[in-house]
Amino acid sequence: MPKSYEFTMSRECSKCGDLFSIGFARCDNPSCGKVRPEFTKHEKVVTKDRGTCIWSGRNTDVRLPNGDWLWAPYFLDALRAGWLDANYQYTPQYLAAKARKKGRKT
Repeated sequence: MPKSYEFTMSRECSKCGDLFSIGFARCDNPSCGKVRPEFTKHEKVVTKDRGTCIWSGRNTDVRLPNGDWLWAPYFLDALRAGWLDANYQYTPQYLAAKARKKGRKT
């Protein structure tokens, strides 16, 4: 299994040089706000607001269309795992994994 994006995402903003906060897709520098390279194709889910990740409880700026917040690396992990589709909706694979974790039959 590949390493989580938590350990492989870019660490420094190419625009202002500040360090990215690991859980966010956008640079924290108020005069910058550049989106991390890993999120350029996924800007639709990157907000200027902040919320709490439903999986980790950590602050993030990544919000799915259904309103769920996901910590930035977990969002990328979910995409890679096939748990989100092209419209950023949960897939049957995610729903099955969630049901298994809670001990339910799928």
